Amino acid sequence: MPQARPLLYTTIMEQLGELLSARIGKSEVLELSRLAANSEATREECFRLLFDDDKRTSDNAAWIMTHLPKSADRWLQGKQTQLIDEAMTTASDSKRRLIMVLLDRLKFEKETLQTDFLDFCFGRLLDPNEPYGIRSLAAKLAYAQCHYFPELREELRQALELLEREELKPGLTHTRKVVMGKVANAQNVNY
Repeated sequence: MPQARPLLYTTIMEQLGELLSARIGKSEVLELSRLAANSEATREECFRLLFDDDKRTSDNAAWIMTHLPKSADRWLQGKQTQLIDEAMTTASDSKRRLIMVLLDRLKFEKETLQTDFLDFCFGRLLDPNEPYGIRSLAAKLAYAQCHYFPELREELRQALELLEREELKPGLTHTRKVVMGKVANAQNVNY
């Protein structure tokens, strides 16, 4: 006789969209993330809800995914292209930032450089109207993509130098300094 699934699991899978369409707190996010970490079906449902038309639902799904353990990074790596596309097209700054947090956990390979996403990162980095969190993540993601290529590293260095003209918040100032250091150190590395 097959073992029945626990009622809580069945209820959550059936009602995850409804749960995420409401206001949730950190404790709910952590619990749902724990469930997603232990269940591929729950992870897949959270990922599907990331693309939901309801802003709150999709933002909450992204929030849950950012709390997945590092052990889920391999699964996320397989979703990288879809995450990139959503980061570039979403109208929600919250979801964009959360997806960029997820992308920052992943590896960018030399052979799979997406120039449209690199251009997107440069554009967000240099846009003074963007939230500082998105600008910082854009700098880190730009480096993750272009560190293989000396000409792109130089372009990133120049973009980061342009930021000297602005009065930046401490977080972006720190990220700028760290990425500039990585660009300088990458000149000594052969990829």
